[in-house]
Amino acid sequence: MSGLLPDYMEGMTARHERPESLSAKSVSAKSVSSDSTAPHKYQDNHENKDIAHKLLLNIKSQLPAADHPLSSAAHHHFAEPGKLIRGQIACATGDMLELPREIAMQWALSVEFLHNASLVHDDICDEDTSRRNRDTIWKAFGHQQAICLGDWMVAQSFIHAAEADSLLASKAGHQNSSVALLAKGMSALSTGQASEFVSTAYPNWAHYSQIVSGKTGQLISIPVEGIYVLANLHHDYQRLENVFGNLGLAYQITNDIKNLMGTDGAARQGGDVLRQSPNAVVILFRDSLVNGSRKEFDEKFMQGSVCAHTDEKWMLELSMTGSKLAADKITSLLAEVEKDLDDDALTCGYDMKRVLLPVTDYLAAASRKIYHISSTSNSTSNSNSAS
Repeated sequence: MSGLLPDYMEGMTARHERPESLSAKSVSAKSVSSDSTAPHKYQDNHENKDIAHKLLLNIKSQLPAADHPLSSAAHHHFAEPGKLIRGQIACATGDMLELPREIAMQWALSVEFLHNASLVHDDICDEDTSRRNRDTIWKAFGHQQAICLGDWMVAQSFIHAAEADSLLASKAGHQNSSVALLAKGMSALSTGQASEFVSTAYPNWAHYSQIVSGKTGQLISIPVEGIYVLANLHHDYQRLENVFGNLGLAYQITNDIKNLMGTDGAARQGGDVLRQSPNAVVILFRDSLVNGSRKEFDEKFMQGSVCAHTDEKWMLELSMTGSKLAADKITSLLAEVEKDLDDDALTCGYDMKRVLLPVTDYLAAASRKIYHISSTSNSTSNSNSAS
């Protein structure tokens, strides 16, 4: 099943100039650094990759020096930095709203450090030993170092948010607190993560959606919401909350499918199933079963001791049918997102489709790949049965 969800996130696409009638008059678009231009807009994939490169250079410039006790762990973690998609979206939104790039970059760094802190802490909570095909921090350096590194990243996140606020105050003469938004987001993120461990029963779809809203949804919405706050346009962002709720849910479902198929860079395929963590594929598949089938599935997967007897029949059904049901849910969520983004009353005339295209393209491509694998697997299974 390797290669189920290849990276479709490279580069950002060209963006339209924002409408003049919606100009963020409170913030000057005057050049503030060598990274700044006016008006701001992405022109080609070369520039898009350049933004990601600058994000990574900025992150690595903030990592602890060699004599710091967290230096080795921090450099180990960022040796494989991921897609930096949240920081790229923040920068793209800043360009759309003509926020000075120096301010947008500070906010982009803030959300990237918060996101990476959550990854380090998640790996401890989930006891995952591999991320991005490398040892997780707790596995390589111990739980103590992992906790401290995650906390250090949180501190860095607040430092950069405070810098964004300070730059805004010096250029616009007023202060909109992105720090407050970051604190609120981190609180929701921690609550969502903790929700996985306090319930004795496997979550239904409503409970799962609530968990995701805090755990994953925050890290999809905050990159954009913070830019709107800094541009003094938070009332415009509030119309888009449903969009980001659906994107966060679709993103987490995709992660759940990757976990089940063993393509998420973790050491164990189906780790969520083995430790009975909430997984959209399991929930959707279970909801599709009736009568004796659901009872049998519960006995095999929902009653504990899963590691001792992973039933091959149900694992195959879960991988094939469950993943297709999850892909259907992603497709449905993306259709609702597209409908909302076509509504000028919600977007206030901004071209949010272009800003969010890396995420929506990635999710759509993942769904298509899952449909293909499910169809191929069903054909193979039917062929084997006939022979």
